[in-house]
Amino acid sequence: MMIYDWLRTRLFRFVLFLILFGLIAASVIFRWAWIPAVDHAVQTVAFSLRNDLLTAVLTPLTYSGNWQSVTAICLLLLILPPTRRWYGIPMTASAVVSVSLYQLLKYQIERPRPDVALHLIVQGGFSFPSGHTLSCTMVWGTFLLLLYHYRRTAYFRPLQSQQIGPAARFSPFVLRRPNPGDEVTVILTVVVTVYIILMGLSRIYLGVHWPTDVFASWCLGLALLAPISKCIERL
Repeated sequence: MMIYDWLRTRLFRFVLFLILFGLIAASVIFRWAWIPAVDHAVQTVAFSLRNDLLTAVLTPLTYSGNWQSVTAICLLLLILPPTRRWYGIPMTASAVVSVSLYQLLKYQIERPRPDVALHLIVQGGFSFPSGHTLSCTMVWGTFLLLLYHYRRTAYFRPLQSQQIGPAARFSPFVLRRPNPGDEVTVILTVVVTVYIILMGLSRIYLGVHWPTDVFASWCLGLALLAPISKCIERL
């Protein structure tokens, strides 16, 4: 089953929302014994992997999820006419929703970050949820949903020819009904998925988030992609 269809299944959404609400409730009452136990166990594994090379790779990767980087990408997509409507507006809307949501949750829950002595980068504010992970999941998840949607409908819209009539059939700018499993789509799906996973893991590795912050952000981001896919159907 393709990603686009999978995210729309009721069972998938129901399970994600259950996990999400459970994690939020547990984070509000993070004195529950199993929450610190799980966090510290995962942290121990993550910190045992620390080395100069991995730190040099994951530090710029985690910075690529900063609001400045996300804003620059959204602005670029909005400025370029071929991508403005089909990618720029939906991905920017997704970014705005993710930032608004995680800021609201951070100041409602006010969970402290791990001890500063564990941080490999400078990071302030509250811990739950992981804003970098949530934004990355929603923005790039939206990109994948758009990509699959356009391939399921007619063509890759940013490359749509402005020609009409028989001449358009021979235009090199028209990509009509490619296979949803074509190589480009598969490669982009793998790259984006790996990037989303590494973004969350980098926050744990660098010591600025508890593992449950990251896991909850993945769940919340995926859960919100379900209604986003419904909106994409209207494009």
